[in-house]
Amino acid sequence: MSKSILQDEKQCFISGAVAELDRHHVYAGSRRKDSEKWGCWVWLRHDIHMDLHDRNSALDKMLKRTCQERFEEIHGHETFMRVFGKSWL
Repeated sequence: MSKSILQDEKQCFISGAVAELDRHHVYAGSRRKDSEKWGCWVWLRHDIHMDLHDRNSALDKMLKRTCQERFEEIHGHETFMRVFGKSWL
């Protein structure tokens, strides 16, 4: 399991809860393996995670932007684009 670039503690990234957590890969689908490899994931409370996948596009976009900003602080924009192929900024 890779270390998240957005979190040090196992708690919900949104609420701070420490129970009933799911691991959410910020860039999913064909980008899921790269999200895992590069630490682009967060812990989310289960209900928040399910809401995000069902209908919360605002939260999804916020997580993608936040993660891209952090990734680029560490690895640079060129590497982000090479790995993920799309900018959310």
